Amino acid sequence: MDTFIKGPSKRDVAGMKAAFGAIGESEVISVLYKTERFGNFLVTGAAHTTVLDDVMVGGLNAAAAKKKAKASDGSEVMQRQPDKDVRAFPAQFDGEFSPQDIEVAQLSHGDLVVASFSQEPYGDFVITGVVTEAENDRSYLMVGPWILQTAQGNAPRLLSIQLVAGNGTHVAPVPTRRGLVEVDGLA
Repeated sequence: MDTFIKGPSKRDVAGMKAAFGAIGESEVISVLYKTERFGNFLVTGAAHTTVLDDVMVGGLNAAAAKKKAKASDGSEVMQRQPDKDVRAFPAQFDGEFSPQDIEVAQLSHGDLVVASFSQEPYGDFVITGVVTEAENDRSYLMVGPWILQTAQGNAPRLLSIQLVAGNGTHVAPVPTRRGLVEVDGLA
């Protein structure tokens, strides 16, 4: 699992455009994302189309609205441009792993986890990725852009959490601790 989370060395944009073009509303999909702030993480859940026809999974943009394109045989096909943070789609994991149930309070920065969430209108979805903590707040834990825990306790949308591998025992990339996001022009 940890090797899979590293993702491919090169994005297959053409393949992803075609694959996203074939996605229907509420179809269960798995998308591998790669971001500097949250590292690499896999989101699996029902596809949700926005009013602009973009595709989302677990509240994250996956691909833009459908556009007509020409196939290699000259026929017309529908495609969707993958989001810049999408590393692989479809993201299919073929191996096996045995995650263990764990309490969120036992986790720390760099642990590889599988977390399930529920949030309307996205429904239930699962994120597999590396836990990140805030630079100045050890209790503020996230996997991908979803909160696992704050000083007030577990996130209300978190359904369950399982540990795949502890920090230092896997090869998945571990991002730095999350700092404050600075926005130019805001004081």
